[in-house]
Amino acid sequence: MPNSIFEAYAMTDLSNITVQPTEDGMVSLLIDQQPISEKYGMKFEASIVEELQALENGATLKLFDQFVFAHTDLNFEHSYHYVTVIAKNDEQYKAKKSFVYRIKIEGQPDIEHAISKNGEPMTAADVREFIQAHVQKSLSDYTDLNYAY
Repeated sequence: MPNSIFEAYAMTDLSNITVQPTEDGMVSLLIDQQPISEKYGMKFEASIVEELQALENGATLKLFDQFVFAHTDLNFEHSYHYVTVIAKNDEQYKAKKSFVYRIKIEGQPDIEHAISKNGEPMTAADVREFIQAHVQKSLSDYTDLNYAY
């Protein structure tokens, strides 16, 4: 039986994930000794350890869902998100990022689709290019800056 939270996490078998307890009772995670976010120090509730242990092969656990931009038309709300998940395959964990298109229709479940480029996940540069093209298209094709409709 572990004597402390630090010993408990040291005994946790999560294959290629290192669990690092923080002084505030939360944990940070390294996958293959790499932080999930190199730009921001990410901490999670300690319960994420049990969620990761329970994750089945082929399944994912959503960590972050960052809103990027949205627009509406007469019937739907269209929003774009950058989503980070931990995927478990063959008892190994990997952080995966997706650029996700979400449609909200009143009274119906959201529809989501991961946007790819030639079947591959989009890079940060691809996402920037996509956003800039959509904003430009919205301004030139769908918006009359002289009137509000």
